[in-house]
Amino acid sequence: MKINKSKIINLLLHSSWALTIASGLSYFFGFVRDKIFAHQFGLSRTLDIYNAAFVIPDLMLIAIMSAALSAAFLPIFSKKYDEDKAQGFAYAQQMMSWGIVIILAVGIIVAITIPYFAHLMVPGFDAPDLKKYILLTRIMLLSPLLFAISNVYGRILLSLKEFLWYGIAPALYNVGIITGVLLLVPRIGITGLVIGNIIGILLHLFVRLIIVKRKKYNFKHKFDLRLTPEIKETLKLTAPKIVQYILWSVMLASFTGIASNLAEGSIAAYNYARNFQSLPVSMLGIAIALSMYTSLSHDAGRGNFKKFKQDFKRDRLRALIYTTLAAIALAILSKFVITLLLGGGKFDEAAINLLTTTLQIYCIAIPLESMLHIYHRGFYSLRNTIIPATIHAFAMIGIIISAKTLAPHIGIYAIPASFASGLAIHVTVLAVIFPKLMRRRENV
Repeated sequence: MKINKSKIINLLLHSSWALTIASGLSYFFGFVRDKIFAHQFGLSRTLDIYNAAFVIPDLMLIAIMSAALSAAFLPIFSKKYDEDKAQGFAYAQQMMSWGIVIILAVGIIVAITIPYFAHLMVPGFDAPDLKKYILLTRIMLLSPLLFAISNVYGRILLSLKEFLWYGIAPALYNVGIITGVLLLVPRIGITGLVIGNIIGILLHLFVRLIIVKRKKYNFKHKFDLRLTPEIKETLKLTAPKIVQYILWSVMLASFTGIASNLAEGSIAAYNYARNFQSLPVSMLGIAIALSMYTSLSHDAGRGNFKKFKQDFKRDRLRALIYTTLAAIALAILSKFVITLLLGGGKFDEAAINLLTTTLQIYCIAIPLESMLHIYHRGFYSLRNTIIPATIHAFAMIGIIISAKTLAPHIGIYAIPASFASGLAIHVTVLAVIFPKLMRRRENV
C-alpha cells in the first residue's frame, strides 16, 4: 500500500490532531513540572504564593490582549489575508504595537501600586508571605508583555493552519519552568520559580517567531500605532470580550482568595486539580474548537454558510463525544493518576485523597467547558461577541457567589462544584441562542 506523504504531513502539521499532539506534549512536560513541584513543595504555602503570583499578570494579559486575539483577530486577519497578504500582516503589526504600549503602561502602574492592594488579592496571607507575593508578582509582570507578542504570532499561525508550531510553544514554556525549579530554586529560592517561568515564555515566543519569519510568509516587524478601520472593528468586537475575560479572571482570582482562607495548601490543591481537568479540555475540546474556528472564520468571510453549519455541527459532536469519554475515564482513574504523577516526598496520602475528590468533581466540567469553547468560537466567527459575553458575565457572577457561599460548608470542593454547575447553565443558554443567530446571518 502506497503511503500518501502529503496526507500524513497535513495530519501532523495542519489538522486538529496536530493541536492534540502538541497539547499532549505540553501536558507531558506539565505533569513532569507538577511532579517536581509536588515532591519538593507538597501542598505548601510556598506553592500557594507562587500560584497566586500569576493572578494579576494573567488578568492583564487576558483583559488587554487575549480578549482581542480571541474574539476579533482571526476573523479580521483571515479576511484581510485572503484579500491581500500584506494587509493581513499590517493588521497583525498594529495589534502587536498597541498591545506592547498598553501592557507596558499598565505593568508600570501595577508594579508601583501593588503594595497598596495586595492584601485584597490574598487576604489569608500573613506579612512575610505577602512580601514574597509582591516580589514574585512584580517579576511576573514581564510575562504579559512577552506572551502578548508570542500570542500575536500564534494567531497568525492559526490562520495559516500551522497548528503544530502554534501548539508546541506551551510545551517549551513548561520546559523553561522545569529548568527554573531544578537549576535556579536550589540557588536563589522561590524567585527561581518565576525566573524559570520567564525563560519558558521566551522559548514560547521564539519557536513561533521562527515559523512566522520563514521566507514563504515574509512577516516583517513594524511599529504601527495607526487607528485603522480594522483596529476600530477590533475594539468594537473586543469590548464585550474584555468584560467576559475580566469576569473569568475575577472568578479565578476569587477562587484563589477563597482557597487562601481555607487550610494551608488549598490554593495548590485547586491549581493541581484545574491542571488535570484542563488536560482533556485542551487536548480535545480546545484543539477541535481552534481548528474549527479557522475554518468557520474563512467560511463566514466568504459567505459560505452551508459549509459553516456542516463544519460546526460535525466538530461540536466530535468534541462532545471525545471529552465526555475523557471525563469519565479521568474520574475513574483520578486517584491512580494522582498517586503515580504526584505521590511521594511531601505529597502524602492525605494530599492525594483531597486532590482526588477535588478532581473527580472537576471532571463534570470537562465536556461543559469544551462546549463553551466550541460555541464561543461559533459566535466569534459570525463576529458576534455581545451575546456570549453577556451570558458569560451572568454565569461567572453566579459561580463566584455559589463558591463563596458553599466554601464555609464543603471547603475546597465548593470551587469545582460551583464551576461545573455554572457552566451547565451557561452552555445550555448558548446552545438555545446560537442556531437562531446562525439562521439570521444566513438570511442576510
